[in-house]
Amino acid sequence: MAGLEEAGASYETELVVYMRGDNKSPEYLALNPNGKVPTMVVDGVSITETSAMLLYLARAFPDADLLPFGRSDASDGKVMADVIWCSASVHPNVFHIRLPQFFCDEEAGVARVREMAMARLARDFTQVENRLAEGPWFLGDRWSVVDAYLSWAWFRLQGTPFDFSPYPRFADMYERVLKRPSVERTMAKEQKAYEWLEENDLMVNFKTFNPKSA
Repeated sequence: MAGLEEAGASYETELVVYMRGDNKSPEYLALNPNGKVPTMVVDGVSITETSAMLLYLARAFPDADLLPFGRSDASDGKVMADVIWCSASVHPNVFHIRLPQFFCDEEAGVARVREMAMARLARDFTQVENRLAEGPWFLGDRWSVVDAYLSWAWFRLQGTPFDFSPYPRFADMYERVLKRPSVERTMAKEQKAYEWLEENDLMVNFKTFNPKSA
């Protein structure tokens, strides 16, 4: 959502509630057969992967400068690789840490799933920390939606056993991202959604959530 806010796009949101099976409804599966969120619908076309959504927004709203495209074909390829890395490596590792029970149906193995994911994510976060030594943002001297995506990962790991202490540059970037008006607007909208879920007893409990219900 931060990408949409940063782009100044006109959009509407619809809450997909896992606890009541919205993601398995025929209507939602018609948009996203994988039953995952988020899904973006543009002119009747469904875009179903976060990296694809961010790449689309960067192309559709070039004046928003969401990604540093246009320097060269090779540079554009590197930028796309960085976006896809976030969704192909960082995002799944966060998911394995937050919901390890999705990847092992035996209690004895759940802790090991989380442990291995934290080791993988530590390597990912080390890459982020090293890149930030080269500039204030992941892609250099300018903010991009990659910074927002990485900050989402940092946020989602709050309350887990993951050790944040080796990544002071990443911690600083996260705090700076939170101060962006687009992110502040996004967080405010998400907070309203969380409050509605809590009021209706539909908030996901990451410790007890049953993967068979997702």
